Amino acid sequence: MATPRQWTYSEVCRVASLEGSSAALGGAVTIALCGHWDHDGPCRWEHRTDVTAAGLEAGPEAGPEAGRDVVVTVRFDAPVEDEGEVRRLIRAALATGSLTGPDGATTIWALEA
Repeated sequence: MATPRQWTYSEVCRVASLEGSSAALGGAVTIALCGHWDHDGPCRWEHRTDVTAAGLEAGPEAGPEAGRDVVVTVRFDAPVEDEGEVRRLIRAALATGSLTGPDGATTIWALEA
């Protein structure tokens, strides 16, 4: 059995009124940390974004349910001197409140303080 991945840090944010695909939240974080969700090479700061709603996993396959409140957990590895910058980039990405995906659909949300 494989050993679960151990991440150095995690950033947890609450997002309200998610309308569209929860995958957009991970896409927004990846854009902030890597420049685009479809980037060449490894991530500068390796990361994983998980979205949970009402205690259930709501991964990218989750359908559009208007007004969902979700918790976004971003686990990442970074040198200690980059930790603050990565956390700032994650929060700034989620504060944008919207992302248009490769299919042209726009997902919107509101980052709670």
